[in-house]
Amino acid sequence: MGSRYGLETQVLPRYPWIEFYQLPIRGITRPGQRPLWAFWALLALAQLPVALVHALCIVLRVRPIAIIGFGGYGAFAPLLWGTLLRIPIFLHEQNLIPGLVTRLFAPWARKVFLTYPQTARYLRAQSVVVTGLPIRLEILSARPDPQRFGLLPGRKTVLVFGGSRGSRVLTNIALTMLDFLPEVQFLIVTGDQAFAQSARKGPRATCLLVPYIHEMGTALATADVVICRGGAATLAELAAIGKPAIVIPWPGAANDHQTANATSYAHLGIFSIVPEAELTPQRLVEEIQKALTLKPSTLQRGRGESTLNSLVCEVLCDATKEHNTAPFPWNRRRWYEWAGQSLF
Repeated sequence: MGSRYGLETQVLPRYPWIEFYQLPIRGITRPGQRPLWAFWALLALAQLPVALVHALCIVLRVRPIAIIGFGGYGAFAPLLWGTLLRIPIFLHEQNLIPGLVTRLFAPWARKVFLTYPQTARYLRAQSVVVTGLPIRLEILSARPDPQRFGLLPGRKTVLVFGGSRGSRVLTNIALTMLDFLPEVQFLIVTGDQAFAQSARKGPRATCLLVPYIHEMGTALATADVVICRGGAATLAELAAIGKPAIVIPWPGAANDHQTANATSYAHLGIFSIVPEAELTPQRLVEEIQKALTLKPSTLQRGRGESTLNSLVCEVLCDATKEHNTAPFPWNRRRWYEWAGQSLF
C-alpha cells in the first residue's frame, strides 16, 4: 500500500509483479515545507478517515499473514489495522532518527529492523535486529554506461539529484557551477519534467537535465562524484558501492535526520557534508575537486547491506509460526471474507 499522490504511482507500474493498492493519504505538512502549509495539513487530516476505511477494506480482502511497514505516512493505516486485528506487524526504520510512525508502532511490532544500531535508543521495541538497509541488486551489479544518458565517455561526471522528487536548490546551484568546471560534465535529475525542459542548459552540451532516472544503478556507476541529499536509501547505496558524494542534508527533514544519517558514515571518508546554509558555488567547486582527487584505494565501502529478499524471508519465517492462529475466530471466517470482498 502507498499514497496515490506519491511517486510510487509512477514507479511501481514498471514492476508488474507488484500488486499496488493506492490510499488517499498525504503527509501532514509542517510549517515552512510548502506555501499554504496549514491548508495542506488540514486536508491531510480530513482525508485520514477515508484512507483508514480504504485500508481496512484492503486488509479484510487480502487477509495478510504479516504487514511490514517501512516508515512514512503511507504505512500508518495498514499498521494500525494490523495492530488492532492482531496481524503480526514488522517495521524497518531507514533513518538513524526514527520517524513518528515507527516510534508509534514499535512497541507492538514483532521485530523492528534497523539500518543503524544507534536507532534502538529512540524506540520502545520488543525486539530489534540490525540488518542495514536493503539494497537493490541492480545497484550492486550495475556497470558504467555514459552513452546510455547521452554523456561523453572518458569525461569526469557529476551526478546531481535531490531524492525522488528532485531539488530546485541543488539543480540551480549545479547550473551556476558550469563555468567553474569546464572539464566536468553534469547529469542533473530535476524531479520535474517542465523544469527540466525550461531550465537553462548552460553554455556546454555536457550538462544534461532529466526529470527522473529509472536506471539509477547505471547512473551511480557512471558518476565519479554524486551531489545529493541525506536520505537513508541514497547514502546506503552510495556507501555499498564506495561512491564519493557531497551530501547536502535537507533542512526541512524531521529532527534533522538527514544530517544524522550522513554523519554516521563519516568513518568511510567518502562523504563530505555541506549544510545548505553554507552552500555556495565556490564551496561546492572545492568539494567536487577534492572528491575527484580521491584515489580508488582510499574509497572504503560500507558494511554489507541486506537484500530485500533476505529481509522478507526473515519476516515470513517469523510470521508463519502463528499463521494457523487467525486474527478472527474460525466460525467468523466466512463473514470476514465476505466483508472484505464486498467493501473493497
